[in-house]
Amino acid sequence: MVKKKIYFEGLGLIDGHFSGVGQYIHGILQGVDQILEDKKYSGESYPEVKVIIPKDCVQRFKSFGFKNIGYKRLPFSFYYVAGLWHRGKMFPIDLWCGKATYIFPRFVDMPLAFSKSAMVIYDISFELFKQYSDERNAKFLSDGIKRSLKKTSKVITISQNAQREIIEFYKVPEDMVVVATPAVDQKYFYKRSPEQIDEVKRKYKISGDYILALSNLEPRKNLDGLVDAYCSLPKSITDKVGLLLVGVNGWKMEKLFDKIVGKVEEGFNIIRPSHYVADEDKPAIISGAKLLVYPSHYEGFGMPPLEALACGVPVITADNSSLPEVIGDAGKMVKSTDAKALAKAIEQSLEKHESLTKKVQTAGPAQAEKFSWVKSAQVFLDVAEEIAK
Repeated sequence: MVKKKIYFEGLGLIDGHFSGVGQYIHGILQGVDQILEDKKYSGESYPEVKVIIPKDCVQRFKSFGFKNIGYKRLPFSFYYVAGLWHRGKMFPIDLWCGKATYIFPRFVDMPLAFSKSAMVIYDISFELFKQYSDERNAKFLSDGIKRSLKKTSKVITISQNAQREIIEFYKVPEDMVVVATPAVDQKYFYKRSPEQIDEVKRKYKISGDYILALSNLEPRKNLDGLVDAYCSLPKSITDKVGLLLVGVNGWKMEKLFDKIVGKVEEGFNIIRPSHYVADEDKPAIISGAKLLVYPSHYEGFGMPPLEALACGVPVITADNSSLPEVIGDAGKMVKSTDAKALAKAIEQSLEKHESLTKKVQTAGPAQAEKFSWVKSAQVFLDVAEEIAK
């Protein structure tokens, strides 16, 4: 019997900068790998799953250690393939890879000659909140998605809120869009020991207690509002607890950087790590925080709050988009546009820190447990099965 074939486009997985998209693809593939492993040992049939990668990325792919997922190598380099994709010049990849069900997990598909496909749209912030987006990237995604939706069979997204918005904005059938949420691996995200926290703080030259903001530095994340809220706190708090900003620089952040420099000159303890925080150090950085504050104006999902809850750290988020789905009753929510309410929530959380932490050390991991990479991976396999019929 010929096995069904499922091919994942893998540029986001093997990119040097492991973005949120890359982390999602990795988590889904880990879940798929586990499902295939279970099927193999139970004697059930299972599909052949491969990741499509450029010719110079084999070692990067092998470093992930998948047991049941192979790769299909394109005859071009990463740089060349990425350039063709961004310019809309990619050749039909099934002419090279063969007939299969294709999964395109980066918003926009690649051409196919004779195969069916599904695609992942994480959110549509670039459509709904253009003022927070990089103009060129927003146009690329908007044009690419509208073109791709004419060809794809199914759309996978990461929250119920994003599902509603995609259906309404692009006017696609309700049954075309399904949800496969991200998840947190609690073998990795858990409360780290004081010794581990101190070691990581020394590594990144972080001193003292801190409130943590963990996100890319871009306007949508509302770090400007967070800085305002933090600097309005009583001096008795800001003298004892700093504001730690962890994340890569995004776009349209010049005003934020100017504001931070000015506030630091005024004596506020707003700090950034000495260098880029490696993924393996994130659980300890999170575990060392008094609070994680995530006042984003919009999120497709919002992984850092869930990671913090898994580590038993109190969380404050905005009350918009998908964030209520993510934190449930385990965290506190305020309006992203209300800096005063945010400051009050931070102050109250610090005042009740001991009792709040005790509560979230149980409620946080329980909330994180509601999300599963294996369950979400099964959604991908079900979608592939459906469109292959």
